[in-house]
This record gives sequence, structure tokens and C-alpha cells, in this order.
Amino acid sequence: MRVLICAGRHYADSRVCRQVLEAFQRLHPVQVVIHGGSQFLGAHIEDWARENAAHIVRYPPNWQHHGKQAERLRNRFMLTDSRPDIVLALPGGADTEELLEQARSQGLQTLSAGNP
Repeated sequence: MRVLICAGRHYADSRVCRQVLEAFQRLHPVQVVIHGGSQFLGAHIEDWARENAAHIVRYPPNWQHHGKQAERLRNRFMLTDSRPDIVLALPGGADTEELLEQARSQGLQTLSAGNP
């Protein structure tokens, strides 16, 4: 399964992130983990993926080129070009909610997890 995992820019609870990935893995084999290159969670997500033999797709926002729109544009790109089967969302703000709304409008399954 191709899993897109997202969270707010400042969300840093790596323990919850790992728990969510492990719980999902018990239900559905994760073959690809897609993430946005969070400075707080990115390395933890990639460590988990390597430990579980999953491929990694990282899409960090291009702040230099897109400025304040970088996250929004990156999120759209992650949904369309990376072809996730599901979006797992940890706590986040407006950009995370917008990503979830876009995923649902495209018929993708979403799962919100963790404590805000």
C-alpha cells in the first residue's frame, strides 16, 4: 500500500508518528511511504520505512521558488503525482486540513490520528 503521512509543520511527536505507522502496518502492508520532508518527523518516518522495507518518497516544499504557497502546492503535487492509497494525518493546521479535504474530494481514504 502507498501511504502518504502528513502533519503540521511544527508537529514533532515522533513516538505517536511511529505508533500510527506501526498500527497501520499491522492492518495493511506498507510498500511506499510518502511524506513532505518535515524537519521534525522526516528522518523518523524514513527510519521507520527502512526498518520495514518500504520505499520512501520525500516531497519537501520549495520555499525559494514558491514562497508562502510552497506547502499548498507541494501538498497538491503529493496527492496527484505520488498516487497514495491512503492519507494518514497527524495533528496539523490549515494546510493539513486542506490536504485532507483534497484527498477526500479525490476519493482517497483518510485517517486522522494522534492528539492535537
